[in-house]
Amino acid sequence: MANAGIILRPYRDSDEDTALAIWWESWHSIRSGLQHPRPLADWRTRWVGEIVPAQAIVVADDEGLVVGFAAADLQAHELTQISVTPDRKRQGIGRLLLAWAQEQMPAGFSLHTLVENTASHAFYQCQGLQEGDTRTSPVNGMPIVEYHWTPHANRP
Repeated sequence: MANAGIILRPYRDSDEDTALAIWWESWHSIRSGLQHPRPLADWRTRWVGEIVPAQAIVVADDEGLVVGFAAADLQAHELTQISVTPDRKRQGIGRLLLAWAQEQMPAGFSLHTLVENTASHAFYQCQGLQEGDTRTSPVNGMPIVEYHWTPHANRP
């Protein structure tokens, strides 16, 4: 199994730079030439000021190397972030992170992804999430689609 050595552990402040790099690289790997309208410094401000203090965060640790992470707003039942290092995608890490979210929010949750992120659409649909409405992201001004996970609904 490709993820045999990977453990999920709580986020630590010392993971900040690595988590931000994974988030940034993963987002920009959606397609060649994709550029977020905000600089990395704004992402760090959002991470430190909004995500870390208010959300549950887990990292995927492969023998000391962080290769992915997920963040969840448990009160809102929203998986706000799920990112895997681009060169480690399709190795089961995303499934581990999604399973963590399902454990944290067993009644169900929603998440959002870019409309053009076709790889994520395929992954979420394969994992039994249901596609919902589209709208414009308030963060980057791009079209996003909402997905919903509810236990036992349309399991593959």
